[in-house]
Amino acid sequence: MTNLAQIKKRFFTIIAVLAAIDVVLIVYLLWPGSASGSRKAQVESLKEKKTVLTRQVAPLKDIDAKLVKTRSDIGTLYQEWIPDRWSQISDHLDKLARDAGVTPQAIHYTSNSGKGDLPDVQRIAIDTSVTGEYGKVARFINDLEQDKLMFIITQISLSGKEAGTVTLQIKLETFLRETPAERAKS
Repeated sequence: MTNLAQIKKRFFTIIAVLAAIDVVLIVYLLWPGSASGSRKAQVESLKEKKTVLTRQVAPLKDIDAKLVKTRSDIGTLYQEWIPDRWSQISDHLDKLARDAGVTPQAIHYTSNSGKGDLPDVQRIAIDTSVTGEYGKVARFINDLEQDKLMFIITQISLSGKEAGTVTLQIKLETFLRETPAERAKS
């Protein structure tokens, strides 16, 4: 009977080992993320995340080339739309007034000497008034808005006078490129 006891003992040992393996396999199958359906869901979720991230980084593609082009465009803007001398601003305003047929009054300039939000450029506030017929004053405003130099109208006040003439009080801003000497001072 010792042989039978020994076989019985081995049998129960084998049954215990198999039961332990079954428990491990059941835990593996029930563990989150281990089932094939769960894996498919994870793959789909990762594909969606990839698509979203790809769309988010798309504007950054070729960013180096875009930065070079932007710098070039800024240089062109500065050269073509922003004067580098005060006289260019006053001459241009006088020309716009003459072309529109209005009479300019005194022009007051105020420079923002502090560092602005644009590099190598200072903001110039202009306060002036012009007198003329209403249609010509309207043309002057339109010419300012569409001019090659950058004029930003900030305030307008219109008052009527006798014989159909009106006076336009106008505040506007423009920009002036800093010269290399001015840049060296700051």
